[in-house]
Amino acid sequence: MLTISDRRADPGRRRQGARRRYPRVRLALDGYYTGEQRTLIGRCRDLCIRGVFVATPVPDAAGARALLRLAVPGSNRLLRLPARVCWSSEGGAAGPRGMGLRFESLEGWQLKRLASVVIRRAGLSALGLSDLGKGRCERHGPWIRRKP
Repeated sequence: MLTISDRRADPGRRRQGARRRYPRVRLALDGYYTGEQRTLIGRCRDLCIRGVFVATPVPDAAGARALLRLAVPGSNRLLRLPARVCWSSEGGAAGPRGMGLRFESLEGWQLKRLASVVIRRAGLSALGLSDLGKGRCERHGPWIRRKP
């Protein structure tokens, strides 16, 4: 199994952004991570509608299930998101200490709240939707059929 530092050291690897299906935005949100055996307070560094990086001094191991509660801007309630740890880093050359979480079993309203945070931070272009007013979408192509 490759470690994060092994993957980063590989000169032939593709850039992480090229593999991502959903664009991420850099931000700083407080996150409360409740795992199977402990609760951590961490700083969420980047976010998309399917996952988040949580900077914390004591990351959980990959595969751990958790509940992440995010302090979302513009809301006085915490957004509760079930998640699973995809990877963790102990810091050093491999990058900042923390863990990557993938959200699981989200309901429609949770996805909408996450999308609104991403859009507020980076605009419609963060979701590949900057050309909506022109009848097309960067990611999915034309969506309005015009008569010839």
